[in-house]
Amino acid sequence: MTCGVDYEVASGKIIAITIGKVSDVENTPILGLCARMYIDSVLSLQPSTHYVTNGLLMDRQPMPLIVTSTSLIANGTNETIISGIPAGAQVQWPDDQIDIVNDGEIGFSVDLQGTYTFRFTAVPYLDQEITIEAIAAT
Repeated sequence: MTCGVDYEVASGKIIAITIGKVSDVENTPILGLCARMYIDSVLSLQPSTHYVTNGLLMDRQPMPLIVTSTSLIANGTNETIISGIPAGAQVQWPDDQIDIVNDGEIGFSVDLQGTYTFRFTAVPYLDQEITIEAIAAT
């Protein structure tokens, strides 16, 4: 048995993992702009926790995110800043809008109380969620 790991050459993001006899894995088509590396074991290999760089399988690391506050007053002007976002990271806003962040930070304010979750994705980092609680003005 062998394992083929298909990954995006530019980012190192793992796209597919194929396990089987060497001949079967070798005959599996490689997707788009991907390359394939072969390994003997997949003990804890997951695309969400690993990536490939220079032909080596590596563990993803936590993002260096900094949040000014995990709560804010829901008045439309009080703002929380999330910084330390790696260039090219994808952020999914609470309304499911997805943006690419290139300047390292986003700001968030809201006028409705509630819980708002942001999801950040960027190889070579672990995906991360940050939840902001918007509380009613007193």
